[in-house]
This record gives sequence, structure tokens and C-alpha cells, in this order.
Amino acid sequence: MAVVIARPKPFPAFAVAVAAAGAWLYAPAVAEMVRSWATQDTASHGFLIAPIAAYLVWLRRERIAASYRSGATVAGLACAALAALIYVAGGWMKIEFVPPLSLVLMIGAQVLYFGGWGVLREVAFPYAFLFFMVPWPDLLVEFISFPMQLLSAKYATMLTGLAGIPVSRTGVDIHLPHYWFTVAVPCSGMKTLVALMALAALLAYVARGAMWRRAALFALGAPIALAANVGRIVVILFIATFAGARAAQGFFHGASGVLVFLFALAGLLGIGRMLGLRGMLGEGRNGGSDAQLE
Repeated sequence: MAVVIARPKPFPAFAVAVAAAGAWLYAPAVAEMVRSWATQDTASHGFLIAPIAAYLVWLRRERIAASYRSGATVAGLACAALAALIYVAGGWMKIEFVPPLSLVLMIGAQVLYFGGWGVLREVAFPYAFLFFMVPWPDLLVEFISFPMQLLSAKYATMLTGLAGIPVSRTGVDIHLPHYWFTVAVPCSGMKTLVALMALAALLAYVARGAMWRRAALFALGAPIALAANVGRIVVILFIATFAGARAAQGFFHGASGVLVFLFALAGLLGIGRMLGLRGMLGEGRNGGSDAQLE
């Protein structure tokens, strides 16, 4: 049984004071996180995460109210202390992704402290979804990017060759008779991967179907992102072959980013249909706060 302690009175004033203190403490981390969203391709989806999570919480407002219990858990205080310790350690070691990570942990700790385990269970997915707004550390991006570069180059070369176009590959460089394309980090599909994993998690949450099917949809987000990026590179190579290098470069710097995301989204929805999942686009819902997945 969870240990509870008396909650300070008056509760609303205390909650506001804690929120204000947290805003002051984490203001530098929030500012740095927003800067990363605005400047890093792999983090630009971060602007959407918190509003989506807030909307999901709003939809569950009646269930959250019903699960609320008075009294604060000692576990909430312990988690808050741990989050604060992580924040201090991250700042001291100058590890950029740690303060935003600590912020999300602190949010969970405060939900647990003020709302109890019942409320935390009700907001489990919206809360977990917040972790997608934390920018990935550069080391992790580089670690994942290079294999994606190699795989994208390999499969794009194979598919282009199967179409009868003379093509060869050296590492991440793809060679056509009058054009070459380097699958650099921006072309590796990392931007699509990170954003699509968040989208796959959201679709798996709102979809109706067995848990294993929804988990499979989320797990397939990464290979779908890779396949979409391969499709983009193949299109660029086809354009270079039949319309020239200038047209290929224009497409690469223009519409290719939109195309790869549309490829990935279509693939994700198609896989969801194949898995027998329903409700991914909101069809068949009655609306209101109870139109939720269990």
C-alpha cells in the first residue's frame, strides 16, 4: 500500500507555488529545448508534443477527476528529489539532453505527488508521450544515423538497379552515369525516424485493437521510416536519370522532405489496417472525454 502524507493547505495555493518554483527552476532547460526544436531537424516535432499530450489529458478529464484521491504519496516526493538531482548533475556535467529529461521526470513526480497513483495511471500515455519532446543527444543521433545512411544507400541502389538503371555504390555514395548522390546525415532518414516514432506511438494509442497489434504498429515505425527514406532516394535517382541533375537537386531541396513523410505516414496507416486496427484517424468515435482507448 502506498504511503501517504498530509497535503499542505490550502492545496490550490500550494500547487501554484510549486508550479511557479518549477517554472523558475526549469526555465533555462525549456529555453534550450525550444532552441533545439527550432534549429535541429531531428527535434522539430517537439513543438507539437506538449499540446498533443495536453489534449489527450483533457479528453480524459472526467476519468482523471474520478481517480483523484486526497493525500500525497511519499513516492512523489522521492521522484521529485531524484528529478532535481538529475537536473543538477546534468547541468554540472554540461550534458544538454539531461535537463529536459529531468523536466519530464519532474512533471511525472508532481502528478504522482498531487494526484496519486490513480491519476498517474490515467495519464500514463500522455505523460510518456512527453519524452518525445526531449531532443536526442548528438552521440545517439550519430550512432543511429550511420547505419541508416548505409542501409538507405544499399537498398536505394538495389531498387534502382532492378529498374534497369546503371548504378553503383561506394559506401554511402551512389553513382549514376552522369550524377552521384551522397546519403549524408540529413539524408539518412533520422528526421523522419524520430517524428514517425512519435506518430506511431500516438496512432497505436488511439487505435482500437489488441495490445499486441498496437505494439507491433509502434515497433514497425522505424523500418517504415527507413523504407520511406529509401523511396525518396530512389525517386531522386530516377529524376536525375530522366530529367537531369538540376531537376534532382531541386526536388531534393524542395518537395522530397514532404514526400518521405507522406510515404511513411501512408505506410504506417497501411500497416495499421493490415494489423486490423481501427480508429487511427478517428473514424467511428463518438467524441467526448470517454472516447478513449483502454
